[in-house]
Amino acid sequence: MFQRLLLPALTVLLYASGYPLGALTLGHVTPFLLILLRFLVSAVLMWTVVAVRRTPLPRGRVLLWAVTGGLLVQGVQFLGLYWGMAHGVGPGVAALVIAMNPVTTAVLARLVLRRRENRWGLVALALGTVGVVAACLPRLLADPSVGPGLITVLIALGGLSGGSLLQERRLGAVDPFVFTAIGVTVSVLPAAALALTTPQHFTDPLPGIALLLGLVIASAVGMVCYAACVRSRGARGASILFALIPAVAVIAAWAVQGAPLDLTTAVGLTCGALACAAQSRSTRPTAGMPGRSGRGGTGRAATVPERVR
Repeated sequence: MFQRLLLPALTVLLYASGYPLGALTLGHVTPFLLILLRFLVSAVLMWTVVAVRRTPLPRGRVLLWAVTGGLLVQGVQFLGLYWGMAHGVGPGVAALVIAMNPVTTAVLARLVLRRRENRWGLVALALGTVGVVAACLPRLLADPSVGPGLITVLIALGGLSGGSLLQERRLGAVDPFVFTAIGVTVSVLPAAALALTTPQHFTDPLPGIALLLGLVIASAVGMVCYAACVRSRGARGASILFALIPAVAVIAAWAVQGAPLDLTTAVGLTCGALACAAQSRSTRPTAGMPGRSGRGGTGRAATVPERVR
């Protein structure tokens, strides 16, 4: 049981810690330069791990799917998010939109893969939505700015959800470290294009570099953990972790930045935990359905992942 919970817990903690670390780092570097440096350093870190572990690399069609999925999860998500925040979207709104990942994943799975949610899956989505809104509400009221950049934040959400579904369907045999390494590498070029076409600055290099390294390690390992969750639980099962991430991010901001805590954080944590429990309940086999796959409560038979070749 402990090992089963360790990976999701580590994913939530690392992903949530990226919000306060990113906010602190943005005090020293402009957004697009930050995301470019983040991709570059992450690529070096991930490929080093892949080389040390001697992990086999995908080839042929699987490599093309890995490039596409990695670009969606890394490039589209983070470039869309940072573009929106640089063009008027407040951090509270951005966090709320990205945390709707479980709902978006469920909708895409229904439209594209014809998956249906069972009763417990719907309960998990409802609880997760309440938990996310409760955790984000004080930040929304304090910073209600939206702006036209909201469109790119919605695109970022679509990239995260769509890329995760693609990973589940086509990349089951690809190692999470390799998937993350490919994603950050192919995202370097669009990030460089944005950084080179907009004004950039980097102040206070020493603390800025220290914060950047902390952000890179937390985000890179967090994305590897999330990719591993998608690989083991499916995109829909992994996405419910976003029901907890906003509330945990508030606690991380309190620990790192001294941000205030309030009752809504406790409500968000409670609803997020209940959403994860309901999602777990939705994947349990029911009487007369022994062949259920356990991915998002869809009842779809397990498929053999395409081999890495």
